[in-house]
Amino acid sequence: MISPWQFLKKSAELGRIPHALLFYGPNNEEKMSAALEFVKLVNGLDALEGVRPDLVLVEPLSASDEETHKQEIKIFQIRELHSKLSLKSYSAPFKFAIINQAHALNQEAQSAFLKLLEEPKGQTIFILITEYPEMLLPTILSRTERLRFYSSQSHICPKEDAEKISKISRSDLGKRFQYAKELADDPQNLRKTLEAWLCYFREALLSDPDKPNIAKILKTIQNTHYLISTTNVNPRLALDILMLEF
Repeated sequence: MISPWQFLKKSAELGRIPHALLFYGPNNEEKMSAALEFVKLVNGLDALEGVRPDLVLVEPLSASDEETHKQEIKIFQIRELHSKLSLKSYSAPFKFAIINQAHALNQEAQSAFLKLLEEPKGQTIFILITEYPEMLLPTILSRTERLRFYSSQSHICPKEDAEKISKISRSDLGKRFQYAKELADDPQNLRKTLEAWLCYFREALLSDPDKPNIAKILKTIQNTHYLISTTNVNPRLALDILMLEF
């Protein structure tokens, strides 16, 4: 199977670079590093030196003073991006726009960004980076070339985790709710457990991609993981909703 970097390198060599790329999977640092290396590959080794007028980075705004503590990419940031991309490239062949944590685009921002994808300005390449691609509009996903990044252990689900998850999924609703309560009361173990569930159901989906309920469960787990990681959502409530999907 061709790696994301092999695909990127080949597309640059052939001069067939997609105008929009989606880097998804665990480990945001690895995906961001790949994005910046691709900018250098396309625009030259000095593309990241000093002032970088041909590279625009959009990231979620800090919202620690808000009630939800939720970080978002807001519509005004996309409007600013639109204005910057309206200018001609300063010295490089392409302008790059990197949207880090693209799942944080709120609904207004996603709609505005979709228009930007549909009517790109000049020689522009968009790179969206996310751990949660399902949080993006299907119309955005359909307009991107999707490249999945695997961490060294992201596709290996430990046997003991698989057995535990399988047992929970076969339990009655009362036992699942009790498990959700115990998990919500143990925040240190909560994120690790959700990552194990993601691993388990991703493997299940790869084994049987035509089974719709697996895809639905996986999307719900990803949404739960995102909410618990980035907002002050009630973990017990989020987990109860998840348990209903099993």
